[in-house]
Amino acid sequence: MNVSDVVDWSSAGVPLLVAVGAIAALVVDAFWPAGGWRRSGTIAVASLVAAGAWLADSGSTGPVVAGFSWVILLSALAVVLLAQVLEDDARMPAGESVFLMLSATAGALTLAAASDFVTLAVALELLSLPSIALVAMRRDQPAAVSSAWTFFLASATATAVTLMGLSLLYGLTGTLTYEGVLVGLQAERAPVRVVTAVVVLVLIGLVFKLGAVPFHLWIPDAYRGASVPVAAFLSVVSKGGALAALLVVLAYPFVALQSRWDLFVAVVAALTMTVGNLGALAQRDVVGMLAWSSIAQSGFVLAPLVAVAVRTEDVLTAPLRYLAVYAIANLTVFAVAAVGVRRFGGTSYAHYAGVARRDPLVGVALLMGLLALAGFPPAVIGLIAKYVVLQPVVTGGYGWLAAVMAVNVALGLVYYLRLVVVAFAPAARAPEAEAEATGAATRSAATRSGRGAAIAYAVVVAGLVVLVATSVYPTLLLGPLP
Repeated sequence: MNVSDVVDWSSAGVPLLVAVGAIAALVVDAFWPAGGWRRSGTIAVASLVAAGAWLADSGSTGPVVAGFSWVILLSALAVVLLAQVLEDDARMPAGESVFLMLSATAGALTLAAASDFVTLAVALELLSLPSIALVAMRRDQPAAVSSAWTFFLASATATAVTLMGLSLLYGLTGTLTYEGVLVGLQAERAPVRVVTAVVVLVLIGLVFKLGAVPFHLWIPDAYRGASVPVAAFLSVVSKGGALAALLVVLAYPFVALQSRWDLFVAVVAALTMTVGNLGALAQRDVVGMLAWSSIAQSGFVLAPLVAVAVRTEDVLTAPLRYLAVYAIANLTVFAVAAVGVRRFGGTSYAHYAGVARRDPLVGVALLMGLLALAGFPPAVIGLIAKYVVLQPVVTGGYGWLAAVMAVNVALGLVYYLRLVVVAFAPAARAPEAEAEATGAATRSAATRSGRGAAIAYAVVVAGLVVLVATSVYPTLLLGPLP
């Protein structure tokens, strides 16, 4: 039997190229460590570009899976560029960091392309374990070690529960391929409670990776302990892989059981966006706010999944469209936070008091990123994204969930606008911000000339340009709208 008859290279080639890049970055750094982030970053960019070329050329994966793969690849590329700001941080060795980022990216891509539950389980671990190690890289900081342990324990528990569900699923259907499970569940006459338990147990691992309630507490802890680029990676790449897998599982092998899981998904989505927004309201740190905001945004991407059985193009692509907008806006704000660490000395709101007056470009990028996350003009692309995920919920007959989403849009607007007000505040500043402003004139040229800081600044500019362009022409990103 030919190997090409067993392995679907059109799907496997993308994560494989990223994995090869991960190994290459680690090996090159081991033998030529002098290159640091410059050499490791170059290898990472090359592998991600090669994976993108393979994805564009293969064309055999479905448009939804291909779309998720593009979001994951481009987000990983942005994070790798953003991570160049760590060039002076000895606690984040370049080779190991890039290896772990690319390994987790390969896991996210495999999650999106999986066609059986065994591959899904392996991909979950390939995504989780490197992510945990990334959080723990700065092991001289107690917060990082504590965060990594919390992440690990929560991940191990979720994985164990998912594997229990998979074992029961295999007992019911005799197979773990998506197609075989679909056929087996349609023919199986197992008790309703047993089937419901199996579905919920299987979905727990994916819900955990999304950071949805009740598996959300690891997110604020992990973001607080990790460096800013690692937190950005967790917020987008990890979420993208889990959402892609969840959408495929619900729309294909579990579609016949919608009556067993739709209420579960709806309740989890409602609780997730509400708890996330309430947590974000209490934050006075950019990364802390983004951590809880990430939880809330998980609720919004989950919500349209209640209607996947409708199987129209608008319903199936709604989570992907929202994820794409979220990724751009979130990475833009994280890029501002990464620049803030270098230029302003921290990520508390005090450090960002009047930042729009000190650096108008950073201020406008922060404004557009926050308003896109909030779904508020002039970031029109964010408003349209909110409509895109709301429409399937209404179509699916979940009026109460649509009402919860509307309330949470208003809640989110409160804390996003709070940071906007801080950024555009007049000259009165907190002591930390005043101290930064005193030395700004002498440090500005030096910080911008540093290679890592310059690249992070370029990511900020790129994010701003994309948000403005897609707000003027939303079809550039979202395609034809319903």
